[in-house]
Amino acid sequence: MAITKIVQGNGDGAPKNIGARIGWFVAIWTLSTVVFFAGASLLHLMIPK
Repeated sequence: MAITKIVQGNGDGAPKNIGARIGWFVAIWTLSTVVFFAGASLLHLMIPK
């Protein structure tokens, strides 16, 4: 994965471009939100009313 190449050590290899940093933040935030809602939806379907 590309993020494992970027996040190494103390962050010395982190991208200096602010756009890349914001892009990674948005991508990780979006992915975690999607995973959360997918898990909540599955849990909602599994629990009887």
